[in-house]
Amino acid sequence: MNTITIFITKMLFIAFMILIVSCGVSNKSANKNIPAKEYCEFLNFTNAQYSDLESDYYTIDSLFIDNDCLNVWVSYSGGCGNSEFKLFYNDLLMNSMPPKVNLLLQLDDDDNCRAIVQQKLYFNLSFFTEYANNGGIVLRMAGTDASVTYSY
Repeated sequence: MNTITIFITKMLFIAFMILIVSCGVSNKSANKNIPAKEYCEFLNFTNAQYSDLESDYYTIDSLFIDNDCLNVWVSYSGGCGNSEFKLFYNDLLMNSMPPKVNLLLQLDDDDNCRAIVQQKLYFNLSFFTEYANNGGIVLRMAGTDASVTYSY
């Protein structure tokens, strides 16, 4: 092979490797820092009872707040199909100091695979900013023991 053919082959290989590495990286996962609140998903308001909202099984591995985002790291069984998480809130506050609200994380997983999938979820807490500024609010995950206090 001549040097031009070797050079072109190397450049094509490098371009191919860059394409493979960049295809699976989303804006959220590419950032090693916790995302700013504009990258966080919005919460969904519901008037329904949480017991009326169905969810596939998941576990919460970690729950914390950073940069006005609720960070929920979860594990669930799947890996072959699409899955979607939504975080619901309602207007029922517990009269305590600080006030408490139950949030419901819902998983819709149409997939029969059994691999353990770990996923990081980020939710915008701007709805609760007034509470955070006035002594805080406890965000409790319905159906779990997980909770976190959001305050400034």
